[in-house]
Amino acid sequence: MIKIGGSKDFSSALTAYPGLGYPLDENQWRVQISGIAWQSPVVISRRQRMMIRVLGGVMNATPDDLNGEMFQSRIKPFMAEAEHRQTIVVKVGKETHRLKKRTRRNGHFAETLTISNKVIDGTAQEVDGNHLLPLTISIEGSSESPIEALAYLYRPEGLSIVSDIDDTIKDSSVGDRRELLANTFLRKFRSIDGMADVYQNWSNKGAGFHYVSSSPWQLFHSLQDLQTVHGFPAGTVHLRNFRLRDQLLKRVIVRRHGKVVAIAKLLKSMPGRKMVLVGDSGEKDPKIYRKICRKYPGRIQAVFIRDLEHRPFDDERLTKLQSSMGEGICARFKTAHELKELSANLLGRP
Repeated sequence: MIKIGGSKDFSSALTAYPGLGYPLDENQWRVQISGIAWQSPVVISRRQRMMIRVLGGVMNATPDDLNGEMFQSRIKPFMAEAEHRQTIVVKVGKETHRLKKRTRRNGHFAETLTISNKVIDGTAQEVDGNHLLPLTISIEGSSESPIEALAYLYRPEGLSIVSDIDDTIKDSSVGDRRELLANTFLRKFRSIDGMADVYQNWSNKGAGFHYVSSSPWQLFHSLQDLQTVHGFPAGTVHLRNFRLRDQLLKRVIVRRHGKVVAIAKLLKSMPGRKMVLVGDSGEKDPKIYRKICRKYPGRIQAVFIRDLEHRPFDDERLTKLQSSMGEGICARFKTAHELKELSANLLGRP
């Protein structure tokens, strides 16, 4: 028997992604806020239990696996009931902002606030080289305590690393459905050897980071743990909006066009910054990055593609990507050491 569920005395809960802040003009900043509102605790319906059993069968999971702490912590966010039409309130310093749009049907909220330099200067903090703006976020009228969140503030000019997650910095096995699902729900997340060191080296030289992934938002906290435990630089996180219907196995692994939209939004928000794109050859990254390079000529300083055995990044695909870039570095790599060598001239040697 699958033992998931709990009390039916519901309260509202919030998850907020790291925000993105950038100068609007000499006197103001724009700060992008996003997250999700959902009901806590999570109670699993009969239909959802059936879906979990099917998922367990695909993964060859035992009853002990499905009742284990790892699986239950990973699956619960997928089963959570969204809190839609809720009003979100954000406090920045002594200012309070009531978001104009209520939470959507899937519980998500996203809005851009305009904050004065005076508030930014009096509230922002510097931690490990990052300029951070503390935020306090709550649901209007809720008796639940507000949550604390952060927005990363980026200078108008500089270099930003836009990195994929699955099979780029995290060992996911996207090409094998059974392994992908087992890695997602049953196992501790594993990082790709050496990638955290390369990223930290780039961070130490002043690069900002944006993790853009087709992974669903329900894995946000687990991905944050991966980032912290394995020592990846902190930065903004952009995941796929996901609402459970009847095709859990299919929808969890399908990749969509959301990555193009997310990267394009970063480029539009920070027009003075150059970008480096890092991805893998296993799914759609080369095609997505070609589209971005064509749409934003001169903005992409380098593209690095991790070459995977099950879907090699052949010369034809490499040539197509290089031709879409014009000037700039376009290269494939198998190991973090190779990536470090390929990027040495771009960011300067240690």
